[in-house]
Amino acid sequence: QVAEAASAAEGPARAGRLQRPAMASQALATSGSPLQDAKAMLQDYGLAKADEARALLEGAEAAARGRGDADGQVEALRVLVDILLAKKDFAEAISLAEKAASIPTDKSKQAKGQCLVAQIHASRGDGFDAATMALGKAVSLYKEARDTAGEADATGMLSQLHLEVGDVDTAMSHARSALELSRGATMAMLTLAQVYLRREQQSAAIEQATEMLAACKDKGDKAGQASASQVLANALLFEEGNLEGLKRAREALALYQEVNDVYGKQSALHTLANGYFARSDLEEGLKCAREALACCRQTGDTDSMEELKGTIEQARLATQEWRKTYPKRPFVLPHSAKAPAPPAGPQKCPVAEVQINAEDLDNASVGRKYWGVPVQVEADPSVDADERAPSHTVVWGGCLSDYSPTQINVEFSDLVACMAKGEVAKVPIVVLTKGVYGRQTGNMHPASMNYVAAATIWGFVRTVRQEIPAVTIQLLDFSEGYTAAEIPRSLRPFVAEAAFYGKAHWEPQIAAVPSLFRRDLRRDNLTNNGTAGREEEKEKKPAAKFQRKSFNWMGPNNK
Repeated sequence: QVAEAASAAEGPARAGRLQRPAMASQALATSGSPLQDAKAMLQDYGLAKADEARALLEGAEAAARGRGDADGQVEALRVLVDILLAKKDFAEAISLAEKAASIPTDKSKQAKGQCLVAQIHASRGDGFDAATMALGKAVSLYKEARDTAGEADATGMLSQLHLEVGDVDTAMSHARSALELSRGATMAMLTLAQVYLRREQQSAAIEQATEMLAACKDKGDKAGQASASQVLANALLFEEGNLEGLKRAREALALYQEVNDVYGKQSALHTLANGYFARSDLEEGLKCAREALACCRQTGDTDSMEELKGTIEQARLATQEWRKTYPKRPFVLPHSAKAPAPPAGPQKCPVAEVQINAEDLDNASVGRKYWGVPVQVEADPSVDADERAPSHTVVWGGCLSDYSPTQINVEFSDLVACMAKGEVAKVPIVVLTKGVYGRQTGNMHPASMNYVAAATIWGFVRTVRQEIPAVTIQLLDFSEGYTAAEIPRSLRPFVAEAAFYGKAHWEPQIAAVPSLFRRDLRRDNLTNNGTAGREEEKEKKPAAKFQRKSFNWMGPNNK
């Protein structure tokens, strides 16, 4: 299921990689020409200066046409196409791309232009026939130019196009034809690996993806390396809990980020989320899933967004059931946190011998010889260890994340029981929660259900205080809006219980309030013979009398 979900998420990413024409990744320095000035403007300001850049590009295209510079004219038109694609103006982008494809006299350049037209048609979602026709023209032009490498690339793109619409047999046929033309056709290798993955032939998919990865490394094609690593990750994750698959997915994510491929990044994050969910690692899976959702919103991929939301809910339910049987995995500290702390107290001097002349030292210390020769000492942690107050605190932060109430209370009871033993130092415990006292402090928005375990731990801690008073336990409750950087700044508990809401520090207190029974009565009205009131008031107001009504356990209808 993990691999199927990851493979399903890979579809839109593959489509994005095929559909998106590479936006001129020209690294740009202003050289004085209108074309270079327009590129620099787009590089620095993006679409904010799109109109000014378009005017410069149209002038550069007209100037190149006037002097007969076909390459300059095509380059200007391609940058114009990039601007139109960024604005989602596909109709005009296709018109300019077809115009750019018809300008060169070289067949290979015309075929390259037709590939760009096919990519734009495919990016519309409903242009499969037009994209297939454009790629067919590109293959014919490459054949006329006797460019086998270009023909293989165009055929590989055609195989990817058929694979995305579900025509697996045609995609396999085109991919094998491309590999017969050129053994380095990476797009065809990608198609074959994905087909093997769909057919659950993991070994064949791993072999094909490994071959593609080696070919892309030789070419220096980082986008191809990312695609190969992605397929390897999906194939390896068929085996539940395979750490090598997660490693490959992280490599693919790093490469996609390096080439700035949002669609590929979305696919890699989706694969990582499913991989972590399969290992019941809910926290890491949710982190990757949230980043994948952000990429889906950026690309407008609503189908993958809904699929991700469903996967997250299924993972929450599965993790709750799993944690009823197995405890939560312990947090693994990084290597830097495992380094031994420097000892307290005086440190031993690294200089073993005195480098000062003995005569100078005697003259300087002649007045202090009464005190004897100073001796260097080392810190002994065992001295007065029993009498010293504890200098450490256990911070219990399990309730800050999604946790089973039963499991969190069982684990906390184990900690307290261990701490209560006589031979164990009584280290204070600070329990951190979120959203418990939100309504009592005026927060109208209820806390998330993820923090339901926090409400149970408060009652459990109050019971533990009564039964094991030797263990100091403090409770701190924070608003749900507090970030991970704000919570440590508030770890200064002055009382046993505290809450932090609305930029305020709340503490429990006992305050005297007026009695509801005495609120509307005078002191002398409680008796018939009071003397504190005036006589005229006694005549106007009858004395308050209280009668106890009789109560009978037997009703009138009882026989």
